Amino acid sequence: MNTQETRAAQIFLTHHDFVKGVALKYAPWPGLMEDIAQQVFLEFMAKEQRWDLENDLRPLLATMTRHVAMRLWRDRTRQRPEVVQKLADHIRLLAEESELPPRYEEEVGLLRECLQKLPEKSRDLIQMYYYSDVSTPQIAEQLEMKADTVCRALSRVREKLRECIQRQIQQGGAAHV
Repeated sequence: MNTQETRAAQIFLTHHDFVKGVALKYAPWPGLMEDIAQQVFLEFMAKEQRWDLENDLRPLLATMTRHVAMRLWRDRTRQRPEVVQKLADHIRLLAEESELPPRYEEEVGLLRECLQKLPEKSRDLIQMYYYSDVSTPQIAEQLEMKADTVCRALSRVREKLRECIQRQIQQGGAAHV
């Protein structure tokens, strides 16, 4: 192994956990994940002269891992009964759907809007529990209430927030809590 190959192997090994994580996303069972990671390593090393090892290799490794995973998945399911092949295709499509941009930021924005619409006491309760990390027994003690009462109140507030977010998503605009 020459110096360039050694360097490429070392760089790949620094990203090995990343490759395994991407492989696990596409592999239906952990044993296939190991096969995918090994195949990606072999293909990465076979073409190591093409790669610019100075740049971030994660996008390249993610693409390679995805392609290897799909190829191995197709090869393994091809020998299965038709029902299993259809199920495998369905699972693959579900995995690809998860590649859509996350709605997380949109939902966080909606959550912030809905929080502002809550009564002040409900916002204070959310603030204490979620942002100040105060437990329900501690909140109950401070408010001289039972912990069950605080739990029920938190549950109702969460439900109101959930409904508010759903309304905003459905309407695409402001909703009332």
